[in-house]
Order: sequence, then structure tokens, then C-alpha cells
Amino acid sequence: MMKSSILLALSAAFVPMALATWDSPKTHQVSVGPNGQLVYDPEYIYAYPGDIVQFNFNPKNHTVTQSAFDTPCVPLDWGIDSGFVPVPPDSDETKSFFVTVADEKPVWIHCEQTGHCGKGMVFAINPPPDDDPKSFAAFKALAIATNGTDSPPPPPPDAPCDHQIIVGVDGKLEYGPANITANLHDTVTFVFKPKNHTVTQSSFEKPCERLVDGNVQGFASGFMPVSPNATEFPTFQITIDDDKPIWGYCGQTNHCSSGMVFSINAKEDSEKNFEAFKALAMKTGTGGYTGGGVKLVIE
Repeated sequence: MMKSSILLALSAAFVPMALATWDSPKTHQVSVGPNGQLVYDPEYIYAYPGDIVQFNFNPKNHTVTQSAFDTPCVPLDWGIDSGFVPVPPDSDETKSFFVTVADEKPVWIHCEQTGHCGKGMVFAINPPPDDDPKSFAAFKALAIATNGTDSPPPPPPDAPCDHQIIVGVDGKLEYGPANITANLHDTVTFVFKPKNHTVTQSSFEKPCERLVDGNVQGFASGFMPVSPNATEFPTFQITIDDDKPIWGYCGQTNHCSSGMVFSINAKEDSEKNFEAFKALAMKTGTGGYTGGGVKLVIE
């Protein structure tokens, strides 16, 4: 039996022949779903303005639908769209859809059939080279990663990191840095330099008194005497369990009232910011140490 041919549609993007830089337009053949596979064959082509792309549909029910790079499986408003083209398994007809290339910019295509785009059934005209972040391989990977949805999956959370704070930085009654931001599960390691300091948790309202919350006391390193000629320095480490502000001070006599305080995750746009905490310590504090601690590592 002689095969018949059905021409489904032409793209609205017709280009005058005067724009062509070669003798005549070329027709690029693309097979849609060949041999029952969820692919376009080839998966991408390079074409000049005025060239024609002929999509030939194979059995099953596929589409040729334009999308954006960032949302591979979402139809682009007013973009190219063949609609669904069902082809019976025993059909002798060739159903084709034609697109005229308007310019040399990338054109991104996917199949709208349920689950097909998420399995990598995508196509491109004039994609950037392989080393470009928006290459065809990146487009296909994004389609699979989003599993056909309209947005990429959330990025994995950052791996916990350790923040270092020097206690008695440069011989001063200071923590350095004295005010940091840390994420959940991060650690903060306090490194003690010469003299004799502590790392003691307090509340905002009582900067120079160890925190007491019911039966739980705030963390405390205890005194860490370090000689002036030391080459090894003791450390004290805490783990961040939430995003609430943490306030702390040195329990050595008069150190807190001299402004030797620190904060973790203080809200700078709040009245209870680090500068307010330090000012309150210098106004009201005398300092003192009561020992003990929770969730800490001392080396």
C-alpha cells in the first residue's frame, strides 16, 4: 500500500527568503518517538533562518511543544505547538508538523504527553555548545530533574560548616568576630588566646549572667588560662540547634562590663541586636562564672 502524507501545520514564524545567507532553505528531518522510544531523533539540530524543520510522528501520541530553558516541560505562551498527534501502531500514514526557523536563537521543545518530558523527551534547535550552562545536555537534565513539573527541585541544604571565633583576639577583651550568622547544624569553635577567659551563654536582658531556663543552664566553657608564649590553644565548640539568637560573654571579672560579649544569629533589624546587647553589658554587667555546660566539645 502506498503511504499517504498528512501535513499538520506550519509554524507562524515565516522568514523572507531575502534573509537567507545560502542558496535555498534546507529541510531538517526529525523523527518523533521512533521505534516506540520517548525521544526525538536527532535530539537537536543547527539550522539557519529560513530553514524548515519537519517533525515526523511515529505511533503513540506525542506533541511538539515549545518551552523555555528554565521550565523545560511547561508550554511557552504563544509558542510552537503541534497539539497531540495520535498515530495508530499499524498506520501507513506519515503525519508531519513543519516549523520554519525564524532566527539563530535557541528553540526548546518538549513532548506534552504525560510523563514523556520528565523522561527526557525534549528537543532543541540551535542549542548553545556543550560547555555552556544552557547546553542541550543541561536542558535535558533539567527536564528529567523536574520530572515534568514547572519548577526545579529545591537545592540540597548546604553542608554544615564550622565558624571560628577567637577569644581574646589580639590580646584585647574581645571575641573576634563578635557577631556571626550560622545555619542549623553548623558548629562554632571558640579558640582561646592568652590570658584567662570563658565562653558563657547568657540572655539578652542579663548579658553578664549565665542563662538559666528552668532546669537547664546555658553552655559554659569554664576558665581557659593560656600563657603568653603558648603555641597550642584550647578550643570550645557548640552546635547550632535552631535559628534563635545566642548571646554570650566572658565570665572573667570585669570583662563582660568592658564589652567582651558575642552573639550568634542576632537580628540586626531588631531592637535586640548585637550593639544593643553590648551596650547593655557595659552598662549593667559585672560578669561571673558558674561552671558547667551543654552540647559542647572541649579540646
